[in-house]
Amino acid sequence: MSATGSNAAVARRYARALVELCDERSEQGPARAAVERLAAVFEAVPESVDHLANPTVRGADRRALLDELLKHAGVDGTVANFCRLLLDKGRFRAFAEISAAFVALLDERVGRIQAHVDSAVPLNDEVKQRLRAVLGKALGREVDLSTSVDADLIGGLRVRVGNTIYDTSVRNHLERLRARLLATV
Repeated sequence: MSATGSNAAVARRYARALVELCDERSEQGPARAAVERLAAVFEAVPESVDHLANPTVRGADRRALLDELLKHAGVDGTVANFCRLLLDKGRFRAFAEISAAFVALLDERVGRIQAHVDSAVPLNDEVKQRLRAVLGKALGREVDLSTSVDADLIGGLRVRVGNTIYDTSVRNHLERLRARLLATV
């Protein structure tokens, strides 16, 4: 789910606040790792976010679940307290957007950018390295590359950098060809 409008503004505001806290405590690296671990837990168990964000669930039960998830992810200190604040303020549903904005702010500081590549088949390390180099040169930044396989692409790649998607997949070409043929009929 992506943040839009005021949700994006709220996510950036909370992310900036967490960055400032981490700056004061010189905890940028450990905090980033903790946020990424916790984001992975919430991605694996999305119903936990629904439970944490549900105002009809007793506050004590939501706090107990959060504490259990924090413990499971090995998250404590600044990030754990930040998560408790989100829970108390009723902003936990925005955790994914806040964590993405937090990582992006930290990356921006060091000239790094996140890119994700979907391919029809698994990419070997050599291809990943070449992709990282090509994207880095084109974007003028160091690229942190993640990949996944989507067999529906048939062939080619779909690259996502921020909100921009570059789709060179065979599936995309076929869909565009189909649309042009239907438009002429």
